[in-house]
Amino acid sequence: MHRTELAASESPEIGIPEPYLGSNDSYIPDLHTCTRPEATMQRTSQQIAATPTGEYSWRAPSPPHIHIPPFPDGTQIRLPVVASTGPAHTEEEILKAITQGQHIRAVKWIGDWKYEYRRQSQPILSFLELGPASAARDIEALKIKGVTMLLVIRNTKTAQALLLSGEKIAQQLGIEAASVDVGGNPELIAAFPRAIDIINEHLISIYRQRMENAQETGIEIKDVTQLMGKVLVFCESGNERSAAVVAAYIMKMYDMTLVTAVQFIQSIRFCVAYDDALKHLLLAYQDVLQAQKSVAEVQRAEFQEVAVRQAVPSGGEKRGRDEVADDDIEMDMDHADDEERFSGRARFVPFHDPDI
Repeated sequence: MHRTELAASESPEIGIPEPYLGSNDSYIPDLHTCTRPEATMQRTSQQIAATPTGEYSWRAPSPPHIHIPPFPDGTQIRLPVVASTGPAHTEEEILKAITQGQHIRAVKWIGDWKYEYRRQSQPILSFLELGPASAARDIEALKIKGVTMLLVIRNTKTAQALLLSGEKIAQQLGIEAASVDVGGNPELIAAFPRAIDIINEHLISIYRQRMENAQETGIEIKDVTQLMGKVLVFCESGNERSAAVVAAYIMKMYDMTLVTAVQFIQSIRFCVAYDDALKHLLLAYQDVLQAQKSVAEVQRAEFQEVAVRQAVPSGGEKRGRDEVADDDIEMDMDHADDEERFSGRARFVPFHDPDI
C-alpha cells in the first residue's frame, strides 16, 4: 500500500493500525516505533509485497507547509483605503484619516538589509513600528521616531516575573504603555482583537487630543501626520509574537490575506520569523475575519431589504387571482420535485430495539 503524508489507518485484513508513513525529509524518529507490539506484526503492505516509500512513524501527521513566496526587488504592495461611511467625528472616520496614504509601499528586499537592523524597530506603517525589546529601551530613538505607546506582546510567565515591560520607559518619556499577555502562541488568535483594539483606541485618543489642542491654540493642521500617534509593538526578538500581531492588524484593517500581509512585513523587517505554527494561526484568523465579513454582508443586505420594504407604501392592491394561482403551481412543482428525490428509496431504520 502506497502512503505519503497520511494519518494512521487500520489494516482491513489484520485489524491493526498501520503507522504514519512520511517522506524521508520530514521524518522524525519515533521511539515507540520499535517498542510497540504492533511494530513486529505483519502489515497489509507486506502481504501484498508493496514497498514503502518512507520510514514508518507512530506520530500524528504534521499540517501542510504554508509557503510565502518573496516579492522581487522593486515590486510595490498596494494597501487599500479603510472604508468608512460615518460622519467626520466618528471613530471609523478618524481611523480612515489616520490610515490614509498607506496605499503603496515599495519593497526594500535583502539588498538593503543589514544584520544590525534586527536590533532596531522598523516602521511597518507610518503609525505602527515593529521591533525587539532592545528597541523599546532606546530612549533617543523613541523620541526621534515620535512613539506615543509601547505595546508589548509577552508570555504570561514573563509578565509575572516582570522581565519584559515598557512601563518604566513610558513613564520617563511621558507616553503610554500597554501589554497583551498570552500563555503560549496558540492563545494569540484570541488576543488579536484585544491588541488591535488597544492600537486603534490609542490612535483615536491621540488624534482627538491633538485636534483639540490645535483648535485651542489656533495651529493650522496641514497634514494628518501631525495628528497621528505611533505605536511600537515589540516582544523579546521582535520577530515572532509581535510580528504576528502586526500581521493580524494589517489583515484586519486592510482586508489583506495572510500571504500578502506577511510579504508586506518581511519586505520591511526581513528578520521576522513566521514558523508554520504561526502561519496556521494567522490562517485560522483569516478564516475568522472572512466569516465576520460574510455575516456583516448578510446583515447589511437584510437591513437594506427591510428599509426598501418600509419605503414602499402599505395597504396597496390585493393580490390578483392569477398571482395566487401561480404561487400554487410553483408549490405543487416543488412538492413533485421533492417526491422524485425520495422515490425508489428503501425504508431505513438506523436502530432496532432488542427483542424482549
